[in-house]
Amino acid sequence: MSAPGSPPEGSSPNSGTTLKPYLRRKKSSLGETKIAVLGMAGVGKSALCVRFLTKRFIGEYDQASENKYKCATTLEGESVTFELLDTRSNNDDMGVRDDVVRWADGFVLVYSVTSRQTFEVLAEVRRRLEDMKKVNHVPVILLGNKADLAHVRQVTQDEGARLAAELSCSFMEVSASEDVTKVTDAFHTLCREIIEYKRRSRTFLDRVFGLKKS
Repeated sequence: MSAPGSPPEGSSPNSGTTLKPYLRRKKSSLGETKIAVLGMAGVGKSALCVRFLTKRFIGEYDQASENKYKCATTLEGESVTFELLDTRSNNDDMGVRDDVVRWADGFVLVYSVTSRQTFEVLAEVRRRLEDMKKVNHVPVILLGNKADLAHVRQVTQDEGARLAAELSCSFMEVSASEDVTKVTDAFHTLCREIIEYKRRSRTFLDRVFGLKKS
Protein backbone atom coordinates (compact mmCIF):
# COMPACT_ATOMS: atom_id res chain seq x y z
CA MET A 1 0.00 0.00 0.00
CA SER A 2 1.00 3.61 -0.24
CA ALA A 3 2.98 5.65 2.29
CA PRO A 4 1.09 7.54 5.00
CA GLY A 5 -1.15 10.28 3.69
CA SER A 6 -3.28 10.35 0.57
CA PRO A 7 -2.36 7.60 -1.89
CA PRO A 8 -1.19 8.56 -5.37
CA GLU A 9 -3.61 8.64 -8.27
CA GLY A 10 -4.31 5.14 -9.47
CA SER A 11 -3.32 3.29 -6.29
CA SER A 12 -5.66 0.79 -4.69
CA PRO A 13 -6.03 -1.07 -1.39
CA ASN A 14 -4.94 -4.26 -3.09
CA SER A 15 -3.42 -5.05 -6.48
CA GLY A 16 -6.57 -6.95 -7.40
CA THR A 17 -8.95 -4.07 -6.81
CA THR A 18 -9.99 -1.36 -9.25
CA LEU A 19 -10.76 1.36 -6.69
CA LYS A 20 -8.92 4.59 -7.49
CA PRO A 21 -8.79 7.31 -4.84
CA TYR A 22 -9.90 10.77 -5.89
CA LEU A 23 -11.43 9.86 -9.22
CA ARG A 24 -13.14 12.88 -10.71
CA ARG A 25 -16.86 12.29 -10.83
CA LYS A 26 -20.03 14.21 -11.51
CA LYS A 27 -20.82 16.49 -8.58
CA SER A 28 -23.14 14.85 -6.08
CA SER A 29 -26.61 16.28 -5.62
CA LEU A 30 -26.21 15.87 -1.84
CA GLY A 31 -22.69 17.24 -1.75
CA GLU A 32 -19.70 15.50 -0.23
CA THR A 33 -19.68 13.53 3.00
CA LYS A 34 -16.31 13.21 4.71
CA ILE A 35 -16.01 10.26 7.08
CA ALA A 36 -13.05 9.23 9.23
CA VAL A 37 -12.84 5.65 10.50
CA LEU A 38 -11.31 5.50 13.99
CA GLY A 39 -10.29 2.79 16.42
CA MET A 40 -7.38 0.72 17.65
CA ALA A 41 -5.13 -1.22 15.31
CA GLY A 42 -6.45 -4.62 14.29
CA VAL A 43 -10.18 -3.94 14.65
CA GLY A 44 -10.75 -4.11 10.88
CA LYS A 45 -10.96 -0.45 9.83
CA SER A 46 -9.36 -1.07 6.44
CA ALA A 47 -11.44 -4.18 5.82
CA LEU A 48 -14.64 -2.20 6.50
CA CYS A 49 -13.62 0.66 4.19
CA VAL A 50 -12.68 -1.63 1.31
CA ARG A 51 -15.78 -3.80 1.82
CA PHE A 52 -17.97 -0.70 1.52
CA LEU A 53 -16.08 0.77 -1.44
CA THR A 54 -15.44 -2.34 -3.54
CA LYS A 55 -17.81 -4.97 -2.02
CA ARG A 56 -14.76 -7.20 -1.63
CA PHE A 57 -13.16 -8.54 1.54
CA ILE A 58 -9.40 -8.33 1.92
CA GLY A 59 -7.93 -9.68 5.13
CA GLU A 60 -4.37 -8.35 5.21
CA TYR A 61 -3.32 -4.69 5.24
CA ASP A 62 -0.25 -2.59 5.85
CA GLN A 63 -0.84 -1.36 9.39
CA ALA A 64 1.60 1.56 8.95
CA SER A 65 -0.18 3.42 6.15
CA GLU A 66 -3.18 5.76 6.11
CA ASN A 67 -5.38 6.14 3.04
CA LYS A 68 -8.12 8.42 1.83
CA TYR A 69 -10.60 7.37 -0.85
CA LYS A 70 -13.38 9.02 -2.78
CA CYS A 71 -16.39 7.34 -4.38
CA ALA A 72 -19.91 8.13 -5.51
CA THR A 73 -22.95 6.09 -4.58
CA THR A 74 -26.74 6.39 -4.47
CA LEU A 75 -28.57 7.05 -1.25
CA GLU A 76 -32.38 7.16 -1.25
CA GLY A 77 -32.42 7.85 -4.96
CA GLU A 78 -29.92 10.69 -4.87
CA SER A 79 -26.21 10.65 -5.59
CA VAL A 80 -23.80 11.28 -2.76
CA THR A 81 -20.03 11.47 -2.77
CA PHE A 82 -18.17 9.75 0.03
CA GLU A 83 -14.66 10.63 1.10
CA LEU A 84 -13.34 8.01 3.50
CA LEU A 85 -10.24 8.38 5.63
CA ASP A 86 -8.96 5.01 6.78
CA THR A 87 -6.86 6.16 9.74
CA ARG A 88 -3.88 4.44 11.25
CA SER A 89 -3.53 4.32 15.01
CA ASN A 90 -0.55 3.99 17.28
CA ASN A 91 -3.12 2.92 19.91
CA ASP A 92 -2.48 6.12 21.83
CA ASP A 93 -4.42 8.48 19.58
CA MET A 94 -6.62 5.90 17.77
CA GLY A 95 -6.62 8.24 14.78
CA VAL A 96 -8.07 11.18 16.77
CA ARG A 97 -5.69 13.91 15.60
CA ASP A 98 -6.33 17.59 14.96
CA ASP A 99 -6.04 17.31 11.17
CA VAL A 100 -8.39 14.31 11.06
CA VAL A 101 -11.03 15.87 13.32
CA ARG A 102 -11.01 19.18 11.41
CA TRP A 103 -11.36 17.37 8.08
CA ALA A 104 -14.18 14.95 8.85
CA ASP A 105 -17.95 15.59 8.96
CA GLY A 106 -18.62 12.37 10.85
CA PHE A 107 -16.86 9.41 12.40
CA VAL A 108 -17.08 5.63 12.46
CA LEU A 109 -15.88 4.32 15.84
CA VAL A 110 -14.82 0.70 15.36
CA TYR A 111 -14.08 -1.99 17.92
CA SER A 112 -13.71 -5.73 17.62
CA VAL A 113 -16.26 -7.84 19.49
CA THR A 114 -13.34 -10.19 20.17
CA SER A 115 -11.37 -7.56 22.15
CA ARG A 116 -12.71 -5.77 25.22
CA GLN A 117 -9.80 -3.33 25.19
CA THR A 118 -10.75 -2.00 21.74
CA PHE A 119 -14.29 -1.47 23.03
CA GLU A 120 -13.48 0.24 26.31
CA VAL A 121 -11.36 3.01 24.76
CA LEU A 122 -14.15 4.37 22.56
CA ALA A 123 -16.00 6.40 25.20
CA GLU A 124 -12.82 8.45 25.59
CA VAL A 125 -12.50 8.74 21.80
CA ARG A 126 -16.00 10.22 21.59
CA ARG A 127 -15.22 12.68 24.40
CA ARG A 128 -12.06 13.82 22.63
CA LEU A 129 -13.95 14.29 19.37
CA GLU A 130 -16.49 16.59 20.99
CA ASP A 131 -13.77 18.54 22.80
CA MET A 132 -11.82 19.03 19.58
CA LYS A 133 -14.87 19.86 17.47
CA LYS A 134 -16.11 22.30 20.15
CA VAL A 135 -19.69 21.05 19.83
CA ASN A 136 -22.02 18.95 21.96
CA HIS A 137 -22.95 16.59 19.16
CA VAL A 138 -20.78 15.03 16.47
CA PRO A 139 -22.29 12.62 13.90
CA VAL A 140 -20.96 9.21 14.95
CA ILE A 141 -21.80 5.55 14.49
CA LEU A 142 -20.46 2.81 16.75
CA LEU A 143 -19.56 -0.43 14.95
CA GLY A 144 -18.75 -3.75 16.55
CA ASN A 145 -16.78 -5.59 13.86
CA LYS A 146 -15.97 -9.32 13.57
CA ALA A 147 -19.47 -10.33 14.67
CA ASP A 148 -18.94 -13.64 12.87
CA LEU A 149 -16.35 -14.71 15.47
CA ALA A 150 -18.90 -15.63 18.13
CA HIS A 151 -16.70 -18.35 19.61
CA VAL A 152 -14.11 -15.77 20.78
CA ARG A 153 -16.47 -12.89 21.56
CA GLN A 154 -15.54 -10.68 24.54
CA VAL A 155 -18.11 -7.89 24.09
CA THR A 156 -21.83 -8.64 23.94
CA GLN A 157 -24.25 -6.93 21.60
CA ASP A 158 -26.13 -5.54 24.61
CA GLU A 159 -22.93 -3.90 25.86
CA GLY A 160 -22.45 -2.26 22.47
CA ALA A 161 -26.03 -1.00 22.49
CA ARG A 162 -25.62 0.41 26.01
CA LEU A 163 -22.45 2.28 25.06
CA ALA A 164 -24.16 3.72 21.98
CA ALA A 165 -27.04 4.91 24.19
CA GLU A 166 -24.55 6.59 26.53
CA LEU A 167 -22.84 8.24 23.55
CA SER A 168 -26.19 9.14 21.89
CA CYS A 169 -25.14 7.57 18.61
CA SER A 170 -26.22 4.81 16.24
CA PHE A 171 -24.90 1.27 16.73
CA MET A 172 -24.51 -1.84 14.60
CA GLU A 173 -22.64 -5.12 14.81
CA VAL A 174 -21.12 -6.08 11.47
CA SER A 175 -18.79 -8.57 9.86
CA ALA A 176 -16.50 -7.09 7.23
CA SER A 177 -15.65 -10.61 6.09
CA GLU A 178 -19.18 -11.97 5.69
CA ASP A 179 -21.87 -9.29 5.35
CA VAL A 180 -21.43 -6.49 2.81
CA THR A 181 -25.06 -5.39 3.22
CA LYS A 182 -24.70 -4.48 6.90
CA VAL A 183 -21.39 -2.71 6.25
CA THR A 184 -23.02 -0.63 3.51
CA ASP A 185 -26.01 0.11 5.75
CA ALA A 186 -23.67 1.35 8.48
CA PHE A 187 -21.92 3.88 6.24
CA HIS A 188 -25.24 4.99 4.74
CA THR A 189 -26.73 5.45 8.21
CA LEU A 190 -23.88 7.77 9.20
CA CYS A 191 -24.15 9.61 5.90
CA ARG A 192 -27.84 10.34 6.52
CA GLU A 193 -27.03 11.67 9.98
CA ILE A 194 -24.29 13.92 8.59
CA ILE A 195 -26.59 15.32 5.90
CA GLU A 196 -29.31 15.99 8.48
CA TYR A 197 -26.77 17.58 10.83
CA LYS A 198 -25.55 19.89 8.06
CA ARG A 199 -29.11 20.85 7.16
CA ARG A 200 -29.93 21.70 10.78
CA SER A 201 -26.74 23.72 11.08
CA ARG A 202 -27.51 25.70 7.93
CA THR A 203 -31.06 26.35 9.12
CA PHE A 204 -29.73 27.61 12.46
CA LEU A 205 -27.21 29.90 10.79
CA ASP A 206 -29.83 31.22 8.37
CA ARG A 207 -32.11 31.97 11.30
CA VAL A 208 -29.36 33.72 13.29
CA PHE A 209 -28.13 35.84 10.41
CA GLY A 210 -31.68 36.49 9.27
CA LEU A 211 -32.49 37.92 12.70
CA LYS A 212 -29.40 40.08 12.58
CA LYS A 213 -30.43 41.51 9.23
CA SER A 214 -34.00 42.26 10.27
